Amino acid sequence: MQNELDVLRAENVLLKELAALSEQRYEEVKRLKKENEELKKQIEQLTKQLFQQRPDSWFMHTLQRQQVLKNAKLPLSTPFSFAEKEK
Repeated sequence: MQNELDVLRAENVLLKELAALSEQRYEEVKRLKKENEELKKQIEQLTKQLFQQRPDSWFMHTLQRQQVLKNAKLPLSTPFSFAEKEK
């Protein structure tokens, strides 16, 4: 009986430690998500500033096209296929 009680206490300690680690990781994920959002906002602001400074440059046109494609959410499938058709 005492042995079972000791096992249960050990499991309890282990579960508490795992819960604490889980909570720490959750807080870290929350912090990283917030940091990621802030960095995205900074990138958007810098991109807007670059567009305002040099709207005619090749780099800015390329960056603008990439932004449009990224935000367009185009379907991945196309009617074209490079595979050989079966005969």
